[in-house]
Amino acid sequence: MEGAPLLSAKLTRPEPVDRALPREQLIDLLWSLTDLPVTVVTGPAGSGKSRLVAAWADDSPGWDSIAWLTVDQDDRARPARLWQHLLAALRGAGVLLPAALLDLTTAPDHAAVTELAAVLSHQQHSIVLVLDDACWLDAEQLGEIEFLLRHAQSHLRLVLVGRHRPRFPLHRYRLTDQLSELRWSELALDAGEVRALFALHGVDLTPAALADVMEQTGGWLAGVRLCALAMADGSGVPALAGHDYVVDYFTGEILDRCTPRRRRLLAGVARLDTFTAELAAIVGGVEEGDVIADLEEAGAFLETVSEAQGTYRLHPLFGAVLRDRLPLPPAAARTAGLVAARWSARHGDLAGAVGHAAAVGAWEDAARFVVDDLAVGEVIVDGPAGRLTGLLAGMPAEPASPEGVIVAAAHALSHSDHPRAERLLTGNAWLPGPDAPLPVRLAACMVQQSVAYETGDAERLDAVTGAAARLLPQVDPGRIAVRPELWVFVLSGVATAHLRAGRLDEAAGSFAAAIRAARSERCGGLLAYCTQHLAFTEALLGRLRSAYDTAHRASDVVARTEALNRGPRHIADLALAWVAAERYDTTAAWRHLRTAEEGLATDIMPRESAYAATLTIVRSRLLRARGELPAALSVLRGAPPETSARLWVRHELDLAESRVLVAMGRHEEARTALARLDQERPEATLARGSALLAAGDPQRAVECAHQVLCLLGLPVGVLVEAWLLLAAGTARQGDHERAVEALRTAVGFTVDDGGTRAVHEADGALHQLLRRHATAADPVPGFSLRQAEVLRHLAALTPTEEIAELMDVSVKTVRTHIREVLRKVDASSRAEAVRRARDLGLL
Repeated sequence: MEGAPLLSAKLTRPEPVDRALPREQLIDLLWSLTDLPVTVVTGPAGSGKSRLVAAWADDSPGWDSIAWLTVDQDDRARPARLWQHLLAALRGAGVLLPAALLDLTTAPDHAAVTELAAVLSHQQHSIVLVLDDACWLDAEQLGEIEFLLRHAQSHLRLVLVGRHRPRFPLHRYRLTDQLSELRWSELALDAGEVRALFALHGVDLTPAALADVMEQTGGWLAGVRLCALAMADGSGVPALAGHDYVVDYFTGEILDRCTPRRRRLLAGVARLDTFTAELAAIVGGVEEGDVIADLEEAGAFLETVSEAQGTYRLHPLFGAVLRDRLPLPPAAARTAGLVAARWSARHGDLAGAVGHAAAVGAWEDAARFVVDDLAVGEVIVDGPAGRLTGLLAGMPAEPASPEGVIVAAAHALSHSDHPRAERLLTGNAWLPGPDAPLPVRLAACMVQQSVAYETGDAERLDAVTGAAARLLPQVDPGRIAVRPELWVFVLSGVATAHLRAGRLDEAAGSFAAAIRAARSERCGGLLAYCTQHLAFTEALLGRLRSAYDTAHRASDVVARTEALNRGPRHIADLALAWVAAERYDTTAAWRHLRTAEEGLATDIMPRESAYAATLTIVRSRLLRARGELPAALSVLRGAPPETSARLWVRHELDLAESRVLVAMGRHEEARTALARLDQERPEATLARGSALLAAGDPQRAVECAHQVLCLLGLPVGVLVEAWLLLAAGTARQGDHERAVEALRTAVGFTVDDGGTRAVHEADGALHQLLRRHATAADPVPGFSLRQAEVLRHLAALTPTEEIAELMDVSVKTVRTHIREVLRKVDASSRAEAVRRARDLGLL
C-alpha cells in the first residue's frame, strides 16, 4: 500500500502489564456483551479498559477474527491515515480486499466505503472490529464506520473503547436492543480485587488500610496500582491527592492535554460536590457548548449521580488534585461558591446550597438558605447525624444576622447543647419582630419552642407554640407538604404546653393531631414522643382502654425509631403502670412502674414534673393495695419539690394524700389536705364527700355525690367514684335498694375502661353491700355481664363448646368473649386469667 507508512503499534493489542490482575469475570461478561452488533466500553484514564478488551481478544477461541485498531489524535485530522490503518487491521483479520481498496492512498469516498461494506457482507467468517480510543474520531468518520456496520451487520461487530462515549449513533442501536455497554462503575475494582492487586505487589493490606485505599481511589485501577507502588517500601497508605505518582499521572494524562477553556471548566467544577450541566457552565465560565461533553473529552473522571436528574460528580481523588493544581484566587473561589450555592437553592437542593456556602465561609448565606427552606426543624429533629447538621458544623460562635442566630441555636439544639441555644436567643434582642419575613418568624418560634421545652418554661412554651400554630397556616401548602415535620413539631409543642398547664383534653387532642400528621421518616422521633405522651395523657384522663392500646403502639414506635428518638423513652411504661394500677392489676403495675422509674432515672432529657408525680401516685396506690397505708402516705409526702412545681400536679398529689389520710382515719390531716385542693374541681368535691362519709356524715357525703353527678362531660373515672360515693352513702343511711342501684351503675361504668381500683378502695359499707348482694348474675367489675359469665365458666374449667351451649350463643362468640377477658386481665392463657381474676378479687 502506498502512502503514509503503517504503524504496527496501532494494529497491535496492548501487552499485559507486569503483575496484572486477572479479571475473568469481566472477560466472561464481555463475551456475552459482544454477541450484539455494538459494544461500548468506557472509563476514565487508567481504568484498565483497553487491556481488559485486549485480554478478552487474547482469550478468543478463534471462532471470530478480531481486527484491532488504536485510534489517536492525528486520525481525526488525517482521515486517509485512519482508513489506511483500518483496512490494514481488517486485512490482518483475514478480510480479502479488492485491488482498488488496497491501492487507496487518500480518504475513501462514499463509493469506496460502500464497496468495503459489500466485501465484508460476503465474508465466510465473522469479524469483530475493535476501535480503541474511538473518542478521537469525529462524527463524520464514525458515520462512515456505522454505515459499514449497518450494511455488513451479519458479518461485522463493533467494539468501541474510550474514555467517554463516542459520537456514534448509539441511540439507534439501544432502541433496537443491539447495544451493550460496559461502564466505569463495572470496571472499578471491588475490595477483594484491591486486596489481590496489592498482594501481587507484595503488600498485605490491613482492613483499615483497605478501607482507606477504597475511599481514596473508589476502585480506580491506576490509582490502586500507584498506591501499591508507593507502599512497596512498607510505608502506610499515602494521601494520594498529593502524591507525586498520582499528580504526575493526572497531569500527564489529562491536564497537559486540556485547552485553556477546559482547564477553566475543570477548575470550576472541582469546587462542586455534584453538578448539572447548567451549574458546571456557570461556575466554569462556559457560555456555550455541551459542557458535559467537554468534560468527558477533557478526560475528566466523571461519575453519574443520577441519570434522571442529570447530575454528575468528579472522582474525589481527581477533584482534590484539580483543586491543588488549578487553584482559584480567594475572591474568585468565594464568588464561584456563592454562585453554586444560590443556583442550588433556586433548584431545590438545600444540602448543596448550604454545602457550597459553607465551603467558602459564607455562613450567613448558609443560614438564610436553611431558614428560607423551612428546614430549621430538620436541623433540630435529625440531630448530630443529620445532613444539614454536619454541613453547619463550622458556624461562627457569634452569628451576625437573625437567620445566623436562629440556625446556630438550632444546631446547638441538635447536639442537645441547650444552654448555648438559650444564650444565643436571650443574648440577641434584635431577633425577628412582627415585620420580619414569615420563614424567619416561624424558625424563631421553633427554636424558642425547643429551648422552652428543655428549660421547663411553660409560659414561654405556651406563647411560642401558639405563635407558631398561627404562622404555619400562612405558609404555602405545597411547602408544608414536603416538610410534614413542621406541623408535627409545632403540634407536639402545643400539646406539651397544654399538658404542662394541666389542660389534658386539649393535650390529648393535639398529640393525636400530631400523630396523624407524622407522615415521613424524619417524624420518627416526634412520633415516638407524641404517641407515648398521648398514652400518658389518656391514662391521666381515665381513658384506660385507649391509654393501654396507645402505650403498646408507642412501644412499637419507640423500637422502630430508635435512631431518631432522642426524647424520653419510658413514658409508655409510665402510662401502662397507671392503667394497671387503675385496673387493680398490681403485678403488672409494679413491673411497669419499675421499668418506668429505671428509664426516667437514666434518661438524659429533662423530666417533666408530671412524670415524677405520676410515678409517686402509682407507687402510693400500689402500697395502699398491699395495705401499707403509712408507706403510701410517706411516698406522697416525700415527693421532691420539683415534682409539684405545677399547680395541677400539686393538686393530684394533694388529692392522693387526702384519700390515703381518709383511709387511715386521720380526719384532721385529711381536712388540711382537702383545703389545699382546687375546690372547683369535681375530684375535690368527691374527696370531701369521702372524708365526710368516713367521719360519720353520710347525708353530706351523698350531697357531694349528687353535686358532682349534676355536672356534664365528666371523665369515666370521676363518674365511677361519684356513683360509688352515692352507693356507700345511701348504704350507710340504710337505703340498700338505692345503694345497690348506684353500685350497679358504678360497676357498669367500669365496663367501659376496666378501672376497678375505685371499687377496691371504696368505703367499708360498700364492701359489705357487695358481699351481701353479689349473685352469679351480678356483673364483675370491669366486665360486661356476658364476659363475667364466661369468666365464671372458665374458673369451673367448662369446655368452650359447653359454654356456648349453656349461654345459647355460638362457639365463635364465646371465643371472642374469652379473648376480651384475657385482654382485660392481661393474661395469655385461661388458667392465668382465672388466677389473675382471683388475685384481683373478681372471683
